[in-house]
Amino acid sequence: SRGDSLVADNMTVSSASSGFLYTANKPYESAILNARYLTNTNIECAAKVAQHGCDSDEKIIKAMKMYEDHFPLSSQKKSSSAGQQLQYEKNGKRVIEMTLSLPDDFTLEYEPGDSVGLIVPNSPQSTLFILDMLERQHGIQPEQKISVDAAHPITVKEAIQSTIDLHSVMKKKRLFLLSMYATDPEEQRALCLLSSNENSNLFEEYVEDQRRTVVDILKEFPSCQSITLEGLLGCLPAIPPRYYSVCSSPLHDRQCEKIGNSNYDYGDFHLKVAFSVVDYCTHTTTRDDNSGRRMGGLATRRLECICSPFLSNQKLSHTPTVQIFPKPTHEFRLPTSTSTPLILIGPGTGIAPFIGFLSHRAAQKASHESTEAAEQTSEGTWRGGYELDPEELALSKGDARGLNLAMDYISKHQTTGEIDLFFGCRYEDHDYLYRKELEEFQKRGILTKLYSAFSRDNGKDKTYVQTLMLKDEKCGKRLVEMILEKQASVYICGDGNAMGRDVQEAIVSLLGKHWCGEGNCESLDEGRKRALAHVDHMKTFGRFVLDIWS
Repeated sequence: SRGDSLVADNMTVSSASSGFLYTANKPYESAILNARYLTNTNIECAAKVAQHGCDSDEKIIKAMKMYEDHFPLSSQKKSSSAGQQLQYEKNGKRVIEMTLSLPDDFTLEYEPGDSVGLIVPNSPQSTLFILDMLERQHGIQPEQKISVDAAHPITVKEAIQSTIDLHSVMKKKRLFLLSMYATDPEEQRALCLLSSNENSNLFEEYVEDQRRTVVDILKEFPSCQSITLEGLLGCLPAIPPRYYSVCSSPLHDRQCEKIGNSNYDYGDFHLKVAFSVVDYCTHTTTRDDNSGRRMGGLATRRLECICSPFLSNQKLSHTPTVQIFPKPTHEFRLPTSTSTPLILIGPGTGIAPFIGFLSHRAAQKASHESTEAAEQTSEGTWRGGYELDPEELALSKGDARGLNLAMDYISKHQTTGEIDLFFGCRYEDHDYLYRKELEEFQKRGILTKLYSAFSRDNGKDKTYVQTLMLKDEKCGKRLVEMILEKQASVYICGDGNAMGRDVQEAIVSLLGKHWCGEGNCESLDEGRKRALAHVDHMKTFGRFVLDIWS
């Protein structure tokens, strides 16, 4: 998730100046307007799920099982062919772009670089297990009313479904609290052993590596199921929001358009996000009979199910909704001047915010060109005795929605800076996200250079974006020129700290070697130190920005 926002989750405001608040505690109910796979994913299962429907807990449980069966991640046999293993890997890599509605009163606006927080409930499977346990152990009915944290009364089902986190990996402190409810002495000793600081390796192997949740522990240590409702509510934290990068531009998407297979014209009021469906198997070990379990993302698997009609171009039986709130960023922003060159580095879903950046630049360029055309037309046809006020040719408020206007934007001398983009994925034929859009941006002159790297293609060496930078001489020379001579701003976005570190190291290496080659440094070590100082200087002035999540 993003760490560069200066606004706390419970005090997040919209980017608009209206002052209206949408927060994690007071989200906006957004309609899902459209969705599509960005990966080369078969839509047969999505079509079946769409016909089946997802308008109840029971149907969502069945839909998730349908997706698991359609996209196996491993074979039940002891061995499988290389082709099968390749397909299993691709099955686990599914990326979706989702279009969401926004309020039509401009009380929730955004800019490229922002994120959106989604409020998600616990899975129906986990919720039903806890409700059944409470009823068996304590006679508590799902529809009984309770008050949580002195708030308005809600049902027990609502409390279990929405107020406590049943899906995060258990912490030692919570394991110890659960052990206090164990009625079986052996189970109590085992939980105390797992939660002690003296057995970190055992905790890591049994709990962390296998991603065990409170529901898993309650199933595997059944004597703990005597825990009370108060004990659960006091032991478990709230469900954290899930954050997704916005991959659209309010300026670019303002044109009225028919969205997806919904029969409503939503015009300006929508945004897009992209996300990977979390679907994988844990490591298998002989010491744990329940290892090698299939795990799914709490939010993303549910979203895949309810987006199925859009994914398969089927007719909607009802409009699905999600609860969202804005997560503005103060760091991951486009430069104010459109003439600033950009280097965008986004492997995998790290490409998402850069699609928003490119769309925004395209809209800025088009608006600037239309303004210039209007000025030229007026200069060529006006024969009156006075001059037009420049403000009469300025962009309207509607045209500039979501855009931080600067004087150089509307200047007739304003130019559009060059943009180089680096994208990396595993397979060119499967998860080259937004390929058509990127090639179109390049064709239109918005994107200057497009570099792509593929790490798993058969018969080819593993290539990552940092590999391209270091091994492609022209690419490396271009990077140095963009950073040192053209004063480009560098943006890095993606999953995993290793990627961000490796890309930075590649850039530092290129800059250091350049200075040594120019005779400005006596050794590679001196060149490296100078390059590190230069990158730090760029970071200080907002010209080297990272958005890395785990």
